[in-house]
Amino acid sequence: MDEVRRGYRFYTNSGRTDLTVPKLIEVVGYFRDRAPDHIGLPRGAVTQPQSPPRFERQVFEARDPEAKPAISFLGWVDWDLGKHQVLLSCDMQTGEVGQWLGPQHAEHWHSLARLDHPAHLAPCDLDRDGQLDLIAADLGTFAPSDKLKGRVVWLRRTGLEAFEPQTLADGLGRVADVEPGDFDGDGLIDLIVAEFGWQTAGRILLLRQIADGPARPRFEPREIDPRHGSIHVAPCDLDADGRLDFIALISQEHEVVEAFLNRGADGFERRTLFDAGEPSWGSSGVQVVDLDGDGDQDVVCTNGDTFDSFHLKTFHSVAWLENTGQFPFKRHELANLPGVHRAVSGDLDGDGDLDIAACAMIPGRLARRHAALTFDSLIWLEQTGPREFTRHTLKQGSPNHAALTLGDFNSDGLLDLAVGEFAEVKGAGAVEFWWNRGPNSVERR
Repeated sequence: MDEVRRGYRFYTNSGRTDLTVPKLIEVVGYFRDRAPDHIGLPRGAVTQPQSPPRFERQVFEARDPEAKPAISFLGWVDWDLGKHQVLLSCDMQTGEVGQWLGPQHAEHWHSLARLDHPAHLAPCDLDRDGQLDLIAADLGTFAPSDKLKGRVVWLRRTGLEAFEPQTLADGLGRVADVEPGDFDGDGLIDLIVAEFGWQTAGRILLLRQIADGPARPRFEPREIDPRHGSIHVAPCDLDADGRLDFIALISQEHEVVEAFLNRGADGFERRTLFDAGEPSWGSSGVQVVDLDGDGDQDVVCTNGDTFDSFHLKTFHSVAWLENTGQFPFKRHELANLPGVHRAVSGDLDGDGDLDIAACAMIPGRLARRHAALTFDSLIWLEQTGPREFTRHTLKQGSPNHAALTLGDFNSDGLLDLAVGEFAEVKGAGAVEFWWNRGPNSVERR
């Protein structure tokens, strides 16, 4: 009943009046009469064999033992314009934006700023002063809401580890992602904004920088797409014409991955890369990457969000959208993973091609409903041949991970993994590191 009501609400909020709307009770009866008694998950979706002992797990606790960490973002970023890299994090619950100091320090995390409910960070030198700043996407509210409390925040760097938060845009729906790029070719950094919103608020917004200098940069807002539900906006020159495009993941009832091709003064041309055709698809993330090494940009995408309906879907998966030179892209399902929330690619086994790591997040009440099943919460997909991926399970149970990144965190030449904890209980570890010990490692858990 609730799902059907949601569909009616989507139609009402769309402003359309061109359809003949049937009675609610008739639609509910239609689905109830045709529903199976049981929906089983695909074979291989749960309780996978454990990975060979290549990775060693280490948990770093939250700064406050009474807190419930809600790590919404982890990013291994170039911190000083090519000099060294650092791991940055956002805690959506506490509002803390932090930097990981490493296991050699007594305190592993250093707070850089405190916002409302940050979801994402992107590095850029916004004021062109030679120091790397951060751009933060601030949801504004922890729980889903149409309140216009979202904002874009510039963490202006004022010292080695000192940042001054300055709001660049506010009064927005929940902002899930902000990415920098020079979209108009004038040499100034603009910002593309994924204003997720919720059911009525939300859109994709371009903040075009119109002046910079010693004062705070000024921006002119322009709506690019009016639909709510955008999760990620990834800048790239998809058609190799020298102009910066972007790829957007738009969820909610839309459930599409689309390219916005930059046509200069004519604006952006929208082309569909993938359309799920299913309003409960549960899109959760994208990464733009040349996965097959053929010189063009593909997309790795995930759909495992369960927070809309609190049901596991048989189609939750990690997929590759292959760029074949035409639209839409060709979709390849690589692994079924209930609750999958994030997937990122990197050469985890050092053989020269790209593998994929993926993490899952399943709400506690949903996991308890399926207490007889053991879910994979962290996997990696080893590319063993062209278009061939072999699944390895790193961790089973406790699927509480919304954030994932890869990086050589200990400078040993091997890519490691870091996953964030999105906890429902106090005292949980904030971040798990999975140290890559190479093919001859001995597993220590």
